[in-house]
Amino acid sequence: MLGGRHKAREILFRVLFEVDITGDDPRDALEGTIGRFRLTEEGRDHAVAMAAAYTARRAEIDDLLRARLQNWTLERLSGVARTLLRLAAIELLEARDVPSPVILDEAIRLAQRYGEEDSAGFINGVLDPLARAVRGEDRMPRPARGGTKG
Repeated sequence: MLGGRHKAREILFRVLFEVDITGDDPRDALEGTIGRFRLTEEGRDHAVAMAAAYTARRAEIDDLLRARLQNWTLERLSGVARTLLRLAAIELLEARDVPSPVILDEAIRLAQRYGEEDSAGFINGVLDPLARAVRGEDRMPRPARGGTKG
């Protein structure tokens, strides 16, 4: 079975987590990883575009996140939390065709899978106001279960 954006997002999360440790270029790391997975063309294109955008806008992304962290520094967060916040932030900035609630739900899903027990709530607490600020939305409507495309 081929994976779309959902699977591409998880692959990109893993790659960004790795490059946070190694300092490698996300585009190079993704290129070396993505071939091991069966992705749709849309999923592959999304991952490649987000890796390129992340590389170009990392400082801006980190500044946006730092401005929304209360009693935390970006560097003090776990690698999982930091990577999930960065991934969601770049999607909020660059993937305008993906609704904000889908991006937040995906980040929360990944936090539940890879993060610590309270990671999902923390991720949501940082991303919700970021999404409103970046996308100019007054409130974050929740998507209908089963009906999201992202």
